[in-house]
Amino acid sequence: TGEARGYRRDLLTEDTPHDMKEFIFCSRCNGISRKPQFYNGKTFCRTCAAGANGTLDVRVEEFVTRLKCRCPLSTRGCGWLGELGRIEKHLTDCGKLRIECEMGCGGVLERCRRNNHQNICPKRVTKCDYCGQEVQASETNAHITLCQTHPDGEVTCPYKEMGCDVVGIKRKHLDAHLTENVLSHQNLLLREVNQLKLRSDGTTDKLQILQRRDVKMNKRIWTLVALVVMGVAILLSLTYTGWEEIHTVVQLNKHSIQSNEQSIQLN
Repeated sequence: TGEARGYRRDLLTEDTPHDMKEFIFCSRCNGISRKPQFYNGKTFCRTCAAGANGTLDVRVEEFVTRLKCRCPLSTRGCGWLGELGRIEKHLTDCGKLRIECEMGCGGVLERCRRNNHQNICPKRVTKCDYCGQEVQASETNAHITLCQTHPDGEVTCPYKEMGCDVVGIKRKHLDAHLTENVLSHQNLLLREVNQLKLRSDGTTDKLQILQRRDVKMNKRIWTLVALVVMGVAILLSLTYTGWEEIHTVVQLNKHSIQSNEQSIQLN
């Protein structure tokens, strides 16, 4: 059906009285008039008569709405039959009407298949059975790879840092990998221990060298400290001696002044 113009004639399931054809069929779109308007002795759909000063014939409209018809989607398998006036209501529920996926995947499907599509839509939300996280169905594989508990998730061999080059191990296969490669993993571990020992020995040698250098440095420091202490002692000794000499001079001058005063008093 069209939203604006008349209904298709092939929807009618009964013959239209000959004397009514000129009243029910639109003179412009040639379909069954939707909201029939009369203008200049002709019938038009209300939309087709837009701009014209037509008049609505209620009796003709009532006659048109009672015409027996089939669903416009009968070619897709809809078996609905009813009055033309109820066809719009039927189309709001018709299972053969094509709609877009409500989840946003871009798919177009018949309304009657909506429930089935929701079970297979790539945009549907699912929950991981192992970690409980909600993910879109289209991202399930990516989630499995990163999931920390899913048995099909990829894990790294514990001996990778020591040289195990096996990649893409599924979590459920990790135990088997470790069991099958015990000898090779032990060799990798032994090599790592030897390398650590060599590095440890080298570190010990460097530490001993640093300790010997530390002993020499301590001796030099204590020698410098002794020299500084000795110098301070000398300075203090010189300073003390200087004050004694000044004190002696002051005392001598004091006695000389007292003797002069006594001589003046006697004279």
